[in-house]
Amino acid sequence: MRSFRLLGLFAAVALAAATGIGSAQAAEPAAGHVRPAAHTHHLSHGVVSLPAQQLRHFSHLLHSQHPASAHGVANQTSTNWAGYAANSGSYTSVSSSWVEPDVSCNSGGIVAFWIGLDGWGSSTVEQDGTGVDCSSGSPQQFAWWETYPANSIQEYGDPVSAGDSLTSTVTDTGGGQYQMVLTDNTQGWTENQTVGASGSDASAEVIAEAVTSGSSVTPLPDFSSVNFSGSTFNGSPMSGSGAQAIDMTDSSGNVIASTGPDDGNGDFTVTYSGG
Repeated sequence: MRSFRLLGLFAAVALAAATGIGSAQAAEPAAGHVRPAAHTHHLSHGVVSLPAQQLRHFSHLLHSQHPASAHGVANQTSTNWAGYAANSGSYTSVSSSWVEPDVSCNSGGIVAFWIGLDGWGSSTVEQDGTGVDCSSGSPQQFAWWETYPANSIQEYGDPVSAGDSLTSTVTDTGGGQYQMVLTDNTQGWTENQTVGASGSDASAEVIAEAVTSGSSVTPLPDFSSVNFSGSTFNGSPMSGSGAQAIDMTDSSGNVIASTGPDDGNGDFTVTYSGG
């Protein structure tokens, strides 16, 4: 994370109690595009690459509800997550691809787009993805990873731009090891982390998130929409893994980011609708 971001917003991000709320192939480079270079890292359990007192993590799922519907079907709701998540079994892998949105900084918050294991009904998380920081008034894209509590948010130094095609897979490889592979198919880079972590494998997620500061969720920047594709849990389409759609709401219950239906192949869209 850039120093101002670590010392500012992330220093204030608090762990909030969770309240109960697989492997897509990386897209092939375009013709003539150089195949991404891979950067492989092996980190020990407990390693934190930046001063721990400066670091926090993206939140677990907050204030989940499952509202009643006249038709018997309604998306789960949360004040910080939108997307799909499942916590009805054990999950050892999650994968998805997405296109980095063109964010308009109508607020000073941070929006993140990520996949991961844990975070719903567990005290651990193993996640990676991208984000857009609007705290300076203009969108600043970045790529990141974390395995909380072993490693809080760490920022990659690789470039990310609006319109980039991203693909990621997070896998529990056994023995307390998690492999996180994040590829920017457009920019031509791949980060491959093997990290020691005491994960619970209690849930799997493909999420757009509004970052939480203190006890409040920050205003959600206008990301228009983000398209996720090929999303899998445990190597199979997430539709067969108990995945639930989640809409993000403000503190008054108004939907500010809505999650569209999964087409059965793990393709869906999260759409900004106000904030």
